[in-house]
Amino acid sequence: MAAALLFTFNRWRVYAIWPYVLGTGFLWLALHGAGVHAALAGVFLAVCLPTRPAPAAGPLLAQAANALAALEHAENERRQAGPDAPSLAQEPIWDWASRNLSAASARLLSPADRIEVAVGPWSVYVVLPLFAFSATGVHLSIDLSQPGAARVMVGVVAGLVLGKPLGVGVASWLALKTRLAAAPDGITPTQFFGAACLCGVGDTVALLMADRAFPVGMGASIAKISVLLGSSIAATLGTLILVAGSRAAAQSRAENA
Repeated sequence: MAAALLFTFNRWRVYAIWPYVLGTGFLWLALHGAGVHAALAGVFLAVCLPTRPAPAAGPLLAQAANALAALEHAENERRQAGPDAPSLAQEPIWDWASRNLSAASARLLSPADRIEVAVGPWSVYVVLPLFAFSATGVHLSIDLSQPGAARVMVGVVAGLVLGKPLGVGVASWLALKTRLAAAPDGITPTQFFGAACLCGVGDTVALLMADRAFPVGMGASIAKISVLLGSSIAATLGTLILVAGSRAAAQSRAENA
């Protein structure tokens, strides 16, 4: 019934999102209750979601044009008022025009695009890391007093935090010296080193290698925890270096201006 409802929404060219979300929720519950993998509900939703925007784009374009015209009129009035007039961003017309432009822009997207924009950050930064963490079977209870445990942890962390940036840096330096590659424009050595540090963030491949190197015993758990620890350190270090490098580059441009 829920699957037929989603298909009917698609055939009737329903462009609102909430009917599809509601129908998918009912389909998920039905599949789960029937003992079928409930992830198929998402597959059926992707099949039924319209990938084209609503055909009546004229009113939306008119809404955007009215907002832009109101902003232009307010800007002309501000210029006539003199340099002491408040900034346009501080006026109520700015908030009104921003809301209208955002609403028109969102409605010009297809339902599939709108759901992708809304769900994308949650999927990339929350769902996928949690899935990878749970699917790899990482055990948080480890015993570092075991023989060789400290060496495994130090080796994995050092490989991610030191080895990855060193390998990327040396290989890039050799490529530049031999003219096999050209340095990107506007990128400082500090920013490049920060990006190299981010290469130490390892997940799927590093965890897979941990399973292959330590097929049984507590060694695999220690290696996996070390991968997560080293990745966190590399991500933090790379982010701090990139932020510091961006600030230094901006300050240098401001001084030279």
